[in-house]
Amino acid sequence: MTPRAPMPDPSDKDAIRQWMRQIRNSRAHGQPEAPTTPEEFSVVQRKRLLRSIGVPLEETERRRLDVALTGAPTVHHTVPVSTLGAFLTNLQESVSAVAQAVCGRPTRFASIPRDIREATALSAAATYPSSFGVAMYGPSADESQYDLFGEPSGHLHTILDEAVNKVLDIVDLSEGIGSSNDLLTEQLAPLGQRAIKHIGSLTAGLTDAGVGVRVAWQAREGTARRSDWSPSGVQRVRLLCEESEFTEAEIIRVTGWLGAASSFRGKVEIRTDSGEDIRASTDEELTGRLDEYFNKRVEANVEVEKVVFAGGRERRLYSVLSLRKLTE
Repeated sequence: MTPRAPMPDPSDKDAIRQWMRQIRNSRAHGQPEAPTTPEEFSVVQRKRLLRSIGVPLEETERRRLDVALTGAPTVHHTVPVSTLGAFLTNLQESVSAVAQAVCGRPTRFASIPRDIREATALSAAATYPSSFGVAMYGPSADESQYDLFGEPSGHLHTILDEAVNKVLDIVDLSEGIGSSNDLLTEQLAPLGQRAIKHIGSLTAGLTDAGVGVRVAWQAREGTARRSDWSPSGVQRVRLLCEESEFTEAEIIRVTGWLGAASSFRGKVEIRTDSGEDIRASTDEELTGRLDEYFNKRVEANVEVEKVVFAGGRERRLYSVLSLRKLTE
């Protein structure tokens, strides 16, 4: 393999053209492509470093989240430690809380289960050139994680994938120019009070610092999702989170048919005798036994919690606490 020449002086146009021809020729002969972005450059440099110290490259094949704080406060490639530290802490707490809500019953106060925290733990591994960029990796995923949190499908999917993509859905919706907040509230409400609190803390820190965020999420299969969160989009989510109010939960009893159930996600759908469709999460002790009630007539004790967002938008959250099969 012929070593690639270093990049010449950009002001020398002829030298640049010759260098680019060399790159194209090397690609044609199967040599690795040169990095074209700071993130790709960081990946190359990190692999070289790990190879030089004898770390197996398999260890690097993990989920990767690149985040870069952007905006005027980072123009000199520095950022206050208080801003960065709070951002990273709130980001981790938001991802873990969203994961807990996605795969089960959202809770207000109970601790997030240890297996979910471990499956969503992010580790800062490197920085890369940007306004201020940090690369973070998810845990080394083994088959047990897929058994616990993966849907049986043709590709491997973890709860960390679910949680990060849910957060990025909120980011992307907040950037919609001229759209109402209805879609945002539809994304936020099912996450429950704990997740909304942490997302509120995350956005409050960014808003107070006057910064935005550029994000690249790279899953194991090599796909990448990129999002840009502007200060205005951050502020929009902050207001929705901070101005949301949760009512005291009440418990009701309903009867009907349980027409859909997912023990992987702890979710059910019940068509009540009154014709209402209730989509609900399930209590942890009940989740593993949902197959016993699928497509059967049931009586359910359901906890109902109402969240009111800015502008008076209301959403109800349903959690099934217990189920009992009814004889037909």
